[in-house]
Amino acid sequence: MESIEVGKRLEAERQRLGLMAVEVYDEPTIRIAQTTYKNYETGKRDMPSSLLIKLWNIGFDVMYVLTGQRLEDIALDVKSHNDMPLYHQRLINLPDILDLESPSDRLLGAMYHAEEALVQAGASANEDYDYKTLATLGLGLIDTVK
Repeated sequence: MESIEVGKRLEAERQRLGLMAVEVYDEPTIRIAQTTYKNYETGKRDMPSSLLIKLWNIGFDVMYVLTGQRLEDIALDVKSHNDMPLYHQRLINLPDILDLESPSDRLLGAMYHAEEALVQAGASANEDYDYKTLATLGLGLIDTVK
């Protein structure tokens, strides 16, 4: 079921960008078979993290594709909960149960680890990094964090 929802959001994001499917799968940095891309949009096949990075680079909101939450909505939510100083605030909180077979949970775990490294280096949420930074770093880590 999760793959079907991710596929629907992939299609919705492509449409939001005003792109036809051929413009995505035939993009010079992507170049995958039409049937492969169709299988991603229909949820018949999970997308590799390498494709998610390429989609991010051409404008896709990968956070939305994977989780159903838009980056700007998450950022607005964080800004509206400014009760604590930013240097104490964390952007990523892990749920009690994490399914590492789920692409969204794998990305969330990788984003958590990326934020942990930034915090240990003295970085402050929303001042030194934001959700987009964590998503970018998380996509790079997604295959290494288990």
